[in-house]
Amino acid sequence: MTFNDASFMLKNKPAHRLYHQIKDLPIYDFHCHLDPKEIYEDCVYENIVDLWLEGDHYKWRLMRVNGISEEEITGSASPFHKFQAWIKTVSKAYGNPLYHWSHLELAEVFGITEPIVEDKVEELYERLNSLLKEKQISPRQLIKAAQVTFIGTTDHPLDDLEWHKKLAADESFETVVAPTFRPDEAFIEHQNFNKFINRLSEKTNRQIDSFDSLVDALEERVAYFAQVGCLASDISFTEISFELASKEELNELLTATLAGQQPDILAIRKWQTAVFVELCRLYKQYGFVTQVHFGALRNNHKKLFNRLGADVGVDSIGDQSELAIRLNQLLNHLVQKNCLPKMIWYNLNPTYNIVLSNTLANFQANEKGIKSQLQFGAGWWFNDTKLGMIEQMNAYAEQGLLANFVGMLTDSRSFLSYQRHDYFRRILASYVGQWIADEEVPEDYQALGKMVEAIAYHNAKEFFER
Repeated sequence: MTFNDASFMLKNKPAHRLYHQIKDLPIYDFHCHLDPKEIYEDCVYENIVDLWLEGDHYKWRLMRVNGISEEEITGSASPFHKFQAWIKTVSKAYGNPLYHWSHLELAEVFGITEPIVEDKVEELYERLNSLLKEKQISPRQLIKAAQVTFIGTTDHPLDDLEWHKKLAADESFETVVAPTFRPDEAFIEHQNFNKFINRLSEKTNRQIDSFDSLVDALEERVAYFAQVGCLASDISFTEISFELASKEELNELLTATLAGQQPDILAIRKWQTAVFVELCRLYKQYGFVTQVHFGALRNNHKKLFNRLGADVGVDSIGDQSELAIRLNQLLNHLVQKNCLPKMIWYNLNPTYNIVLSNTLANFQANEKGIKSQLQFGAGWWFNDTKLGMIEQMNAYAEQGLLANFVGMLTDSRSFLSYQRHDYFRRILASYVGQWIADEEVPEDYQALGKMVEAIAYHNAKEFFER
């Protein structure tokens, strides 16, 4: 057996056959954190560290586990020493998805199929930098090589979306790059809430002194995003809440928070419920797919957070009580108010996979023929691993229709992350192939091939209607 060859991750003969049907499909990357400015400017990378390590908190986190100094991770160490620190780490990261992803990235982008080993770090560094120059590797080149037809970025609600407009007007670039509305700062527990309200007021030329005036201002921004081609929204919640409040209570909460008072947990839950319900009403009205990420405990290492900011590799899987009760109440309320949009739910704590997928099945009824309008999203963050993907698909298959699953997304800041789609496709082919091998489903490659093709690409395109 050869590591990282054409048979990589394909566990049985049916898997090989299914993978062959999906390996060359385009990529519909509906959620990521790429910078549209970088796509537009399309600068050629001069050093492998800029492409492979810059801003990648997955790798930073693992290097810290390996005892690497912060100087060689996010500090002022030379590019070579940062590269050396990463190779020292990833070369022994057996069992970690970063080991697989890194080898796929080197193989599929640079044609390097040998295992990553520490004693060849200088040779690999020089080789990769030479290939960067030779191949003139840039964001657009990577996007084109991966056959990416759609990219959904993640954007602040006050963004002018200048770079999206420039990309849309650039006839030389065929990939659609659409903004995603991400209003985390509209929730009172956010440290930037007061600043956000002031900026939103200035941006919309509205006085925001009540809950209704806030919703009106948010709608103006939603409408603007829609005009620039937005197809989706996104939000990150620590936990799912459902706590109703009167308009008077909400107005008082707004006034108190703007005056500098710290909201308690009950106030946070009431505000979250009210704002999210109103946003869902707007998202349904403007046709946005509503993505919800929940369960992350963020910025736990306060010393590193204060030094480096958010998204630096010090976040954790969270938990909560009464998830099933709160989620059922929330979705039922959205149905009763006729403001349930298409949704994709991403759960960070895998112990809730069955609870989430089971709950979503309660609210799939619709008269528009939408298949699985409430989606259980792909294994997110700490779960976009082989085991995490399999557990997510198990829950999806057992509680709903896996055939309707919208599949993989990168959720990444790296232009090398498209190899994660190939990783997912290999796991998907082996997962369904094992059903065939175990005689749990008929050996019908026409039907099952059509299913894996849909999961790998077509379902997402249909779901987002672009």
